[in-house]
Order: sequence, then structure tokens, then C-alpha cells
Amino acid sequence: MSQEQPRPGQATLAGALIVGGSVFVVLAAWQRISTLHTLEAQEELGRILGDGMTSELGLSVDGLATMIRVLCLVGAGAATASAILGIQVFKRSASARVALTALAPLLFVGGLATAGFLAPMVIAGIALLWLQPTRDWYAGRPWVQRYEERRAARLAALRPPGQQSPAAPPRTPAPGPTPPLPPGPEATGAVPSAPQAGWAPAAHQPARRGPRPPALVAACTVTWLTCALVLAGLAVTAAVIPSQSDELFAEMMRQQPELMKESELGEKDLLAVLYVVLTGLMLWALAAVVLAGLAFLGQGWARIVLALSAGSAAAVALFFTLAAWPLVLLVAAMAGTTWLLVRPEVGRWYAGR
Repeated sequence: MSQEQPRPGQATLAGALIVGGSVFVVLAAWQRISTLHTLEAQEELGRILGDGMTSELGLSVDGLATMIRVLCLVGAGAATASAILGIQVFKRSASARVALTALAPLLFVGGLATAGFLAPMVIAGIALLWLQPTRDWYAGRPWVQRYEERRAARLAALRPPGQQSPAAPPRTPAPGPTPPLPPGPEATGAVPSAPQAGWAPAAHQPARRGPRPPALVAACTVTWLTCALVLAGLAVTAAVIPSQSDELFAEMMRQQPELMKESELGEKDLLAVLYVVLTGLMLWALAAVVLAGLAFLGQGWARIVLALSAGSAAAVALFFTLAAWPLVLLVAAMAGTTWLLVRPEVGRWYAGR
């Protein structure tokens, strides 16, 4: 049975990379934060801002230090969660695999402020969870047999065309019409090219899917409603901004005078930046609507991308809740959507079991 299949060595390596790398990312992030105030770190940041590529960003040393501190906090938080979830990898937790995939963008962004090879090591471990044979192990398929078949096929491809590969499993011809399964090959004398006895039912499993689980329906519904509200709010904001440009510019000058002076942004420039941000958010919301529709129709990749999108949106909204506390409702909706999409019954429905 699929439960008796051993854990692939690739899955063990992935779990070790995720847990070990996450621990080192947390340590590296806190070490980086603790040394940002030192003279050496300040001089290093000054040299970075003095380069040709970064000198036009308009950042000060304190501003760059604050940005690095925020990135380290994001990376440390994501690494802490991935270390806990990485332990569940050894237990074949499908929801942990999806949650780790959702954390990958945050690990990448946070890793930019820490040692360069640590966060990519964790991301590489997460990528291994979606490759064979670990993918078959998570799906409950007999990965050992499939691995042997793929290896036999690769060996057969390396042999000269005139030779028949002896690596394929031996097949005993049926001594008559005894096999009750498809009589076509026996009747015509044809020999099957590969043993298909255990895989014909599996090939048709997606057609036997039951009704959509309530968690999937709820996740898609919450996504559509939330995106509709967000699009409406962004449209209203875009319509109101031109009449409030003077007040917005004055407020920015009052709250961030150094940033505005160093960036040399005028009122029109600030308005253009705001429109670019609003357009990006609208496109993100529209993409989430499309992904929810594809996930509702049974596209497994759309569910994964939608879970990543919802998790990232929750993280972004959580960051802005300090300035606008009503966004906590959006955080709850997106976090709930991510949780619903990684529910075990949803994963089983997509697997066709």
C-alpha cells in the first residue's frame, strides 16, 4: 500500500536543508541586526550608497539601515515558521509543504539582508519537495516502483537500437485467455511495452473526483469577495487622489521631510508614483480573481499560486496595519484563504483520491 512506502532520501535531504538552513537564517538575521549600529556597518552602508547603482536611490545611511532591519525581521520570522514546518516534512504533511512554498518569497526577500547562501539553501529544500520521487511520496503513490521504471527506461534509451533492454521487469506470457483484464493484446499476440497493471486505474483517478470540498469553495468565495472590495476601494482612491494631491504632498513633507528632499519628488511625481502603486495592486487583485476561478475548476497549480498570493497579500497588509488598522480584516481574510487552500481534504480532492 502507499502507506508502506519508505521516505525518499530526497525528502530527508529537503527537510534537513529547510530546518538547518532556517535556523542559520534566524541566527544570521539577528547577528546582522545587532551590528547595524557599529561603525564598521555604518561605513559599509556608506560605501554601498556611494556606488553608482545605488547613489540614485536617494537613501540615507539611516534609511538603508532601517530597510535592512525590516528585511532581517521578515526573514527571521519566515525562517522561524519554516523551521517548524520543516519538521512536518518528515511526516509527509501536505499542508506544511504548501505553507513552506508560500513562505519562499518572504525567505528570499529576507535573505537579501543576511548571508547570501543561507536563504537559497532553504528555498532549494522547498523546491525538492515538488520534484520526483518526493512528489509521488506526498501523493501516496508507490514511488519506489515508479523510480525503478524510470531508471529502466533511461537505461533502455542508452542501449543501441538493435538491442532489447534486459532491465525491464520480466513478463510471463499468459497461457491462454485466462487474464480477465483487457483481452486485446493477448488476442492479437502483441506484447505490452511496459507493465501497466498498477497504473491504469491511477491514470483515470482525476475523473473520479467527488464534489468540491467546502474549504475550497469558501476559499474561492472569500477571494472573489475580498478582491471585489479591494478593487472598488482602489478605484475610489484613484478617483479621489487628484483632488487631494495638495494635502497628500503636504502630509508627506511633514512626515518624511528628509526622504522628500533627497528624492526631489514634486507633487506631480508623487501623484505618478501613487498611480503606479494603485495599478499594480489592481492587477494583483485581478490576477487573484482569475487564479481563484482556475482553482475552482480543478487546476492544482492555480491553488498553489493562489495560496502564495494570499499569504503574500496577508504579509503586506499586516505591515500596513500600523498606519491603517482596518486592514487587519484584510489580513484575516487572506490568512484564512491560505489556511483553507492547504486543508488536507482540498489536497486530496486535487489528487483525485
